[in-house]
Amino acid sequence: MPTGTLIVQTRAARGAVPVAGAQITVFCADNNQTPCVSVRTDSNGSTAPIALEAPALTKHDAETAPPFASYRVSIDHPDYRPVTVLDVAIFADLTTVLPVAMIPPRSIEELRKSIIIDSTEKGPSGSGRE
Repeated sequence: MPTGTLIVQTRAARGAVPVAGAQITVFCADNNQTPCVSVRTDSNGSTAPIALEAPALTKHDAETAPPFASYRVSIDHPDYRPVTVLDVAIFADLTTVLPVAMIPPRSIEELRKSIIIDSTEKGPSGSGRE
């Protein structure tokens, strides 16, 4: 099966500070429950390119399936609230860059309260469409 590429970029302080050492877990497209890749961000707050399976665009039938594979991505760092991004679209032969804003907790109770981002939502909380 063809592959696409994902690069996750983690930043804090309104994008000014890279978050090194964040644990990035990509869950397999077939069921979104099984982790298929787990990596850490580097000193620049970015992952190395991650190859992920995606349907071939040349043989795509838009009536039967979308032209991309959909992955769930979890981002975790002990100093920030965990983030989960749903439905990250990966296209064959293309690179998807996923910027993630890491937010420090305001309290101990908030430390493990996860932030969920549904990339299929419209507006600022999702993909920004509309």
